[in-house]
Amino acid sequence: MSMGDRIRYLRESRGMTQEELGAKIGVQKAAIQKYEKGMVENIKRSSIKIMADLFGVSPCYLMGWDEEDERINELSEEVKFIEKIQAQYGKEAVQLLSALVQLNDMGKQKALENIQDLLDVPKYRKED
Repeated sequence: MSMGDRIRYLRESRGMTQEELGAKIGVQKAAIQKYEKGMVENIKRSSIKIMADLFGVSPCYLMGWDEEDERINELSEEVKFIEKIQAQYGKEAVQLLSALVQLNDMGKQKALENIQDLLDVPKYRKED
């Protein structure tokens, strides 16, 4: 994954626009577009540091120098997310999501329809 791909992935995964990222590091949207397209090879060190801190990654990871760090960060984020789901909704929620992601679009739609059918039956619904 190139540095531009990493910047785009991290920005999008945080729900941030190019304008917002640019404002945080002091550049225009056009500069972020160029970073993400790999058109700029010498991004300022200060900008790299700000982005790394903002995204919670190392500058080495952001620059593509540490592939191992990339996988560790991805796994760490996934584990944190799964732990949050399990703490909030229980182990069954994690199991349901795990099964759901294995389905294609048609299977997902059918699963949602089946869940809605179950919700329509009072004996299957949780009492509030």
